[in-house]
Amino acid sequence: METDNSTSRMLPQRADPMRQIHDRPPAMRILQVIHQFPPFSSQGSEMHCLQLSRALQQMGHEVGVFHVSNTTPRFPIRLERRNQDGLRTFHCIDGGEYSRIADWPNPFLHDSFRSALAEFRPGVVHFHNYLSLGDDLVGTARSSGATILYTLHDFGLICPSTHLLQSDGRLCGKCRPSFFQDCCPLPIRTSGGRPPWVRGKLPSLARWRQFAANQRSPLPRLLLSGAVSLAEQILGHPESTSVDSKKHFYLEATQRLAQNVHRFIAPSAFLRGRFIECGFPASRVVHHRYGLAHFPQPPHRPSTDGKLRFGFIGAFHSQKGVQVLLEAFKRLSGRANLHIHGSSFGSPISEAHFRRITADPAGGFVVHGRYDNSDLGRILGGLDAVVVPSIWFENSPLTIQEAQIAGVPVITSNQGGMAELVRDGVDGLHFRLGDPDDLYRVLASVVDHPERLESLRRNAPSVPTIEEQAASLCEHYRSAGSVALA
Repeated sequence: METDNSTSRMLPQRADPMRQIHDRPPAMRILQVIHQFPPFSSQGSEMHCLQLSRALQQMGHEVGVFHVSNTTPRFPIRLERRNQDGLRTFHCIDGGEYSRIADWPNPFLHDSFRSALAEFRPGVVHFHNYLSLGDDLVGTARSSGATILYTLHDFGLICPSTHLLQSDGRLCGKCRPSFFQDCCPLPIRTSGGRPPWVRGKLPSLARWRQFAANQRSPLPRLLLSGAVSLAEQILGHPESTSVDSKKHFYLEATQRLAQNVHRFIAPSAFLRGRFIECGFPASRVVHHRYGLAHFPQPPHRPSTDGKLRFGFIGAFHSQKGVQVLLEAFKRLSGRANLHIHGSSFGSPISEAHFRRITADPAGGFVVHGRYDNSDLGRILGGLDAVVVPSIWFENSPLTIQEAQIAGVPVITSNQGGMAELVRDGVDGLHFRLGDPDDLYRVLASVVDHPERLESLRRNAPSVPTIEEQAASLCEHYRSAGSVALA
């Protein structure tokens, strides 16, 4: 008698757990390399690196982090090994925070990095910044046999200031492989390759000049500027001294670094295009959006006084454009509220700049100061719109994407990665970069027609999760090693 197997054929087959284990790609050992890292600093790239490391850990990979975060005491120099909630970290305190873009070597940093490579034995080394342009850490990592990836969080490999901003505040339009045609070499420090005993441990004259210019009171500004001018007469003005050697060092170091990277990750299409125009191979620079750790969308809390609430969230560095926002907001003459959340993240120059631009007691804005990232949902729930007024070609601001997760419309500059993330008139609004008059026009139009915000809020775009990005990056980790390098 023939047995009817139709029922058994219709039943779903149980997955073989052993086969699932065998089918799962093998776990990787991944070393992330970044300049600053939480809890020492929690700006955009640092928070992204932390979230990415955690997501990779949850996928079963072994993840370590090598960083040179500023801390106190600066001396003695040391390599601190820590277990940060299961994340293995190597904190190199090398006293070299003023020499990251200098032509002299940092032997302790280089030796510490080699120790981390030997101890952790990564198969993948993922750079988020160069830690010392005078030391070829990328080449050292490649010599270990690891696959090398580099996320381009800014323009640091084609611009010494990292922001494509010239010393007079103009945007830089560099677009050729010999990309110093419009460049100001102010941030670069040279000494013929020999480590200076004292100068290398102090801020550069260019930084002192910035600090002096941002003093709020005339007398300290005058005294500091005079002292810097005297030092420039003795040591040479950074903008005109050793320019050729600075350019040669920077071009040679960045080009050598680029040759040793299997794959570059560009979070915005704009940034990818600019690097390719400057000679980076298109086949090795991929556009890959940031993913974020999502939080529950907060309920939108109504304003207690009936006025719209604009918000700024982030760092108080001058390139973030807070001064543009304040100038535009003051012209609203009390018709709206402005809440400023953030800090200078330990930068004396940024702190002096922020104190100077917020000195007017009649500004009508509220400075809330530093915030904890876990409190971001609550902050966004109390805002009607977030303003991102950066005066440089921001790459892919996390603030924009955090606001979009919360369903808060974004008003932003109309250039770079900012314009990519916000669709003008659909889920946010644009204004001309660096133009307080045009920003005032946009803010006033929203105040006059607040119903526009509801339409923008309904169209908030989806934002990739950090888990999605981690999974996608793993494909790059596995495939990039087959790329032939010179």
